[in-house]
Amino acid sequence: MSGPLAGIRVLTLENFISAPLATMWLADAGADVVKVEIPGVGDTSRGVQPVNEVEGQRRSLSFIRANRNKRSIELDLKDPTDRVTFDDLLRTADIFVENLRPSAISAMGLTYQDVRAVNPRIIYGAISGFGLPEFNGGDLPYLPALDVVAQAMGGLMFRPEGADVAPVYAGFPLADIFASANMQTAIYQALFNRERTGEGACLDISMLDGVVAFNELALIMKSTLDVDASAGMHGLSHPFGSYPTADGHIVIGVLGEPVWRRFTNVMGRQDLVDLPEYGSGILRHQNRETLDRHIVAWLGEMTTSEALDELRVHDVPAAPVLRMAEVLELDNLHERGMVVTVDDPVWGPVPMAGNPLHSSLMKNMTVAPAPGLGEHTEAVLREWLGASSHPADAMTARSTGA
Repeated sequence: MSGPLAGIRVLTLENFISAPLATMWLADAGADVVKVEIPGVGDTSRGVQPVNEVEGQRRSLSFIRANRNKRSIELDLKDPTDRVTFDDLLRTADIFVENLRPSAISAMGLTYQDVRAVNPRIIYGAISGFGLPEFNGGDLPYLPALDVVAQAMGGLMFRPEGADVAPVYAGFPLADIFASANMQTAIYQALFNRERTGEGACLDISMLDGVVAFNELALIMKSTLDVDASAGMHGLSHPFGSYPTADGHIVIGVLGEPVWRRFTNVMGRQDLVDLPEYGSGILRHQNRETLDRHIVAWLGEMTTSEALDELRVHDVPAAPVLRMAEVLELDNLHERGMVVTVDDPVWGPVPMAGNPLHSSLMKNMTVAPAPGLGEHTEAVLREWLGASSHPADAMTARSTGA
């Protein structure tokens, strides 16, 4: 494969989304990403619905979405021979990424210190709910954690007392995806540092840390002003959210006094600028109910297109609230490669999200389908370890059921 990471070898023990998405982005950039999977079982997401089956081959859409451009090998790390092979793969790898529970990693003898003893130059990346036990006190690192757990504990689902809605999950794996992005960033840092120093690194990515970073405005408002965030609203300004039109919804973003003055001009309500209750973003937020009545009255029976024309000609940030079918029709996303199509052997053509790191280095990104379980066992062992170094033929026979 070509790309800025061509020649970089990545070995993974990963499940579900957080680590697989991070390593898929590395594979998009040309890294040779090899998933080490349990024989006959594989990544847990291989069995997550929706699953399609053609001629006995079953493929999960959940697995496909985070594993393009990778290779898969089967190794049983409880088997002494396979474990020796795995350690030999570690010796030739540049990066090792895992998102298993810390207790499982410790039991497998694959902590950072364990792996570093095998390969001192390796970049060790761990994604977990609360961070590695080596760097944390208490019991949190040992508790099970999924995306919803991190969202809840990071304050994203909090609703102030008296709110008319219960805590609500975002509906998508925000904590997982941000952990993926953080891991990718940390890996690039570590690769650059290794170029300068020759040293490996331990990358300890916590899903909870990522959610708190996402929620930093709520944190600083509470810690300094003792003000709780309002669900679905910007705590420092208003209007900053969605409003109904005759045929849908739009969002309006007013941040800063120049934009506020332009917005009142759009509405023909320059008188609002002089009202003390609207004299700052925070005051407008505090008096949002009365302000929203003015905005809804202005919108009246305007269509989405009409409202956007008015707002944009005055340089007020605004956009339609799109359905996903409409998102998929945006030329901008296709032109930038943010929607790519993978030709899956079971599902056929599958449009999916591309790589968000758009740069001149990624112009010719390969788009290969997610691997079958153990599909590349023989090839990887021969390429990484040499044709006669290990009993690759026996492993290949096992992976193919021969």
